[in-house]
Amino acid sequence: MILYALSPALPKRTHRRGLTLIEALLATVVLAFTSIAVTQAVVVGQMQTMDALRRARALEMAEALVDEVLRLPYADPNGTGGEVGRTNFDDVADYHGFSEATGTLSDLSGTAYASPYQGFSRAVTVVAAGGGGISVTEFGDPLPGLVVSVTVQDSAGATWTLTRFKAQPPE
Repeated sequence: MILYALSPALPKRTHRRGLTLIEALLATVVLAFTSIAVTQAVVVGQMQTMDALRRARALEMAEALVDEVLRLPYADPNGTGGEVGRTNFDDVADYHGFSEATGTLSDLSGTAYASPYQGFSRAVTVVAAGGGGISVTEFGDPLPGLVVSVTVQDSAGATWTLTRFKAQPPE
């Protein structure tokens, strides 16, 4: 018969569960930095989206007014000039100096634009092309005409200018 020597019992190793205080603090710091980074990315993305929307609306307002101006004849059909009031304008040059203040934007028929567009103001300048016309190298000689510029400004002071050229028709 074999006798085994009994040794004193070794203490049982227990497996700890959970996190130590340092591990918990480190996890909290990592989570906080991650949350801040994600929040900042979302905020910057929304700011860029709003800026693009504001820019698109401003350009829509400028394009609408440029189209309204360019639909008219180059020269005054009556030869009288100096028509007063937007609905009475009958040539491109009549729009020189026309402006609309913030909150008063409307189309040619007088219908006010929707409220998101009312945060802008618009102004038109019409000037003769300098130096005998606009030089377009593909056409050779300079073309005489009018340069139409519509400047749109928002309430924060940002401005956008859309410029188009209307060539003088041949005589």
